[in-house]
Amino acid sequence: MAPFRTRATPKTVEQIGERLRRYRRAANKTLNQVAAESGLTASFLSQAERNLTGVSISSLANIAKSLGIPLNALFDQPAQHQPDSHQGQRVRYTIGGQPLAYERLSSNFPGNLINAVKMSMPVGYQSELISHDGAEFAYVLSGQIAYTIEGRNYPLGPGDSVHFDAAKPHFLANAGDEVAEVLTVTTMGLFDDHPTP
Repeated sequence: MAPFRTRATPKTVEQIGERLRRYRRAANKTLNQVAAESGLTASFLSQAERNLTGVSISSLANIAKSLGIPLNALFDQPAQHQPDSHQGQRVRYTIGGQPLAYERLSSNFPGNLINAVKMSMPVGYQSELISHDGAEFAYVLSGQIAYTIEGRNYPLGPGDSVHFDAAKPHFLANAGDEVAEVLTVTTMGLFDDHPTP
């Protein structure tokens, strides 16, 4: 397994909440407006702005879209300029120190329609409830997880997969007693390899 490394960045967990609040105010939007546009709840956004909860990459992408800013304004992700990606050479990263770790698998180019990450989910992890544009596909590499889509539970183990309309409210949890690794592919824009404003 690749060594766990995080990006050297000033955008720490304390600052993500501050950035969310600052960009929301700059966009002259209320918590309720951003919640309605991002598929999240106002109470969750309020907690995120106060750094009381972690925020997944999908939720941050929805928030960034609502605020009209690039995703990398909120946190740094490793770039993937080449079309190939190799085990042991990718940077594993977290968002503001939350327990979910990512490895970026896909590159970004004009006309790109899919974005792929490998997620490592610790025991007890559960994401927030979210919905977003496009499709989502997940394939379990190891461990036991459960997707809950529109209130229906889908337990998955190694070799199992799920593919669904991501506009349906959903969340993801580690349902086992070991770290779970999941390949996730979505048509939602997760990467923007452009300079931070």
